[in-house]
Amino acid sequence: MREVDMTEVQQQKKDGTPLVAWNPWLDMFPSNPRLSQLFDNMWNSATPGARLAPGGDLEETDDAFVIELDLPGIAKDDITIDVTGRRVSVSGTRSEKERTGILRHSTRTTGSFAYEVTLPGPVDEKKVTATLVDGVLKLHLPKADGASTRIAIT
Repeated sequence: MREVDMTEVQQQKKDGTPLVAWNPWLDMFPSNPRLSQLFDNMWNSATPGARLAPGGDLEETDDAFVIELDLPGIAKDDITIDVTGRRVSVSGTRSEKERTGILRHSTRTTGSFAYEVTLPGPVDEKKVTATLVDGVLKLHLPKADGASTRIAIT
């Protein structure tokens, strides 16, 4: 019995012709291969191992800015928060889960993530708090004394 090289199986059809990776963008933009390549690059940048951008909100109250970021499945030890002046930076890593069985399908993304924002006003860096509950990171950034971003119309 002949031993089969798996790379050979993955790269050839049954009739021996080589497999070619399907590019759906080429079907959508047949007359513009450059546009097809741009869409392909954009899509591939969102694949596992790429830098991720978590979804979130920035809310302003009278006395603080509140940032909520969706970070499901990420441990608090894997998150770094940096507040410098008006700049807030949150980064970290979503690691691949250790498995005992064979992974058959996954839509989870893994890799490093980053969120950065420049706040509209200064904050009291010493009073910033952070909590992680049910996969949502909440940063409470009290405004610096006397700082207000609301403008009264006279």
